[in-house]
Amino acid sequence: MVKGNSYILVFSMAVLLTIVLVSTTPIIIKTLLAFITIAFVFPVIRKLLFKDKFRKIKVAFYSSVTFTIGLFLVSIFEEPSFKLDGDSLIILVVLLYSLIGNFLYGIPASLFADYISMKFSNIRFWFSGFIHIGFGLATYFIAPGGFFLFAVICSIIFFALDEITKLYSTPN
Repeated sequence: MVKGNSYILVFSMAVLLTIVLVSTTPIIIKTLLAFITIAFVFPVIRKLLFKDKFRKIKVAFYSSVTFTIGLFLVSIFEEPSFKLDGDSLIILVVLLYSLIGNFLYGIPASLFADYISMKFSNIRFWFSGFIHIGFGLATYFIAPGGFFLFAVICSIIFFALDEITKLYSTPN
């Protein structure tokens, strides 16, 4: 588990867990945040998350930005509801929620997809894509609103960007 001079990691995790546990956040979000925080204790998780120069973190960020820009462009062509002067706050809110979803739900789902799909080397790409999209669809049961369609779109973008960056980050 945690060894050596990892006092900063343990202290940071204790502070984050305390904040999560005393907050008024819904229990399912608290559970997810606590699970992710505790996962950082394990070196394997940290190694997977931070390998290839923070590739998964970059993919989560790029997925959020891509989704936000795409949603903005679609909304411009569908119905001119966004005005660049007054409604730019909506863009920031979409980006924020997309970032939260990709970091708290997308990265763990992607790590799980990588772990499971490695066992199926001949169909790894398709199996990983199925798992990514499956986790996007699973948000229907977590938050049964109209947001699961956006989660599926984000999971497809996340998967595509993850595969593209995986191609360019592996040595030939």
